[in-house]
Amino acid sequence: MFIALIHWRIKPEEESKAAFIQHWNTRNSISNRKGLIAEFVSDTLPIADFPYITWHLDTESLGNFKSYVTIGLWADAENFQEQVAQYFNDDKPLLSFEKYRRRRVIFEPVGWRVGETPLPSGDSPGVQ
Repeated sequence: MFIALIHWRIKPEEESKAAFIQHWNTRNSISNRKGLIAEFVSDTLPIADFPYITWHLDTESLGNFKSYVTIGLWADAENFQEQVAQYFNDDKPLLSFEKYRRRRVIFEPVGWRVGETPLPSGDSPGVQ
């Protein structure tokens, strides 16, 4: 298994946040999902609601951007490279809704647990 996290740093205005979600749903599609286990774009929640959190990505802590994190679970690095990473190009200008360049990190699990609750059985509304 192969895990990719992409930290999106979006302008905090409502129109930029909406434009980002629309972009993720429609423009960041994965044409061949054979090697994709699951992918989630995730909103950060207020640190005040979870005082035990130590990785501060919320707007209240950072101030000038809104964080979203895409978490991708892939069968292997090759599938991720073919379907997603080949499009990474940090020489291109930021997208209109981005405050700063997105950041990426890759993980290879060295242990795991599997729960009894299944992953969602289909895409969320609006995802292509």
